[in-house]
Amino acid sequence: MAVTMGLRVERRGDGWVLAGAAGGPQDLRLCNDYLGYLADRRYASGTRRSYAFDLLGFARWLAEQQLRLEAVDTDAVLRFLSACRSDGLAPATTNRRLAAISGLFAFRSMRDPSVVNPMPKGAAARRAGGSQRDGLLGHLARPQPRSMVRARQPRRLPRGLDRVEVAAFLASLRAWRDKAIAGLMLFSGLRSAEVLSLGVCDVDIGGGWVRVCGKGSRERRVPIDAEVGGWVQA
Repeated sequence: MAVTMGLRVERRGDGWVLAGAAGGPQDLRLCNDYLGYLADRRYASGTRRSYAFDLLGFARWLAEQQLRLEAVDTDAVLRFLSACRSDGLAPATTNRRLAAISGLFAFRSMRDPSVVNPMPKGAAARRAGGSQRDGLLGHLARPQPRSMVRARQPRRLPRGLDRVEVAAFLASLRAWRDKAIAGLMLFSGLRSAEVLSLGVCDVDIGGGWVRVCGKGSRERRVPIDAEVGGWVQA
């Protein structure tokens, strides 16, 4: 336990690094080189900080197992997944740790292609990224494989507001502009970006409709509630 507690995250300049004697200097050097690589790729400061603490948790677990980073294989990764579950970590936290570890080993393989990446690859992701779909050959883009080592996360569906909650929410708004924005989103189903791009001239209060420019610059007409029309006019 004393060995693992010697490992810590320290702030260095505009980033974070792992410090401590456990695991050997080569292991910490690789982790810190990876964190520096994320900084070079303009990863957000908060993301780099989270990854630093994720790698800290992995390094401490390796120290407890008396296992060097270079000796990590797929079985060790699976045991680490089991340890995260035993520690009561939320699935989202576990998956973020696994993402940091996967990125670390991918970074190592990029620098030395002869080193085997211990993260097992599963089925390809369902969708390719937007940048991959662009261009003349976008239809040929193939989704990248992702790791099979993931904790199952429950899918939380959004819950709609009932009449009482809608009335309470609208009553809490004082400005006519706020009421109009909320009313257009609640009763006409407009997206936030669509509401923000509206002009007063786009609303036909007499006709009871609003002209909306949606995704892909597609224009459509949406019916507007009479009370919301009154808020817009006010």
